[in-house]
Amino acid sequence: MTGLSGKPTHFWFPGVFWEANSVADFWSKWNPFIHYECLRFLRWVRRLTKSRELVPLTVFGIFLFSGFMHDFMIWLIKFGRVNLEYYWTIFFLLNGLVVIVERAQVVRLPLPRFIKKILTFCWLAASLLIAGAINDFFLH
Repeated sequence: MTGLSGKPTHFWFPGVFWEANSVADFWSKWNPFIHYECLRFLRWVRRLTKSRELVPLTVFGIFLFSGFMHDFMIWLIKFGRVNLEYYWTIFFLLNGLVVIVERAQVVRLPLPRFIKKILTFCWLAASLLIAGAINDFFLH
């Protein structure tokens, strides 16, 4: 349901992420409230700088912050019994890079929607494995 402005009046977590056709689309649907707030922040940066050059850097910063936030919260839940690891930060950074490339339309594949969905979820699963491997390699 949307209000008069056309913006959603409710934000459910998670959103309809299973309908995603790309990694950027997945992150916009995973948590619509966070996506909306990030878009507001990006628009603010664009208005402040009067340019689009900083948008990819800002997107990268948003993913970096989200990764650090997830790692820190997990560390807090474990009450500091283990060292702070950067598993989720690496995962978010990998996905942030893919989102920047997708939004820049550097790669445009004319594939059926079903194949795009499969590739999206394969990338998400692979990026989890890659993040775990990188985290283990550098921290252990």
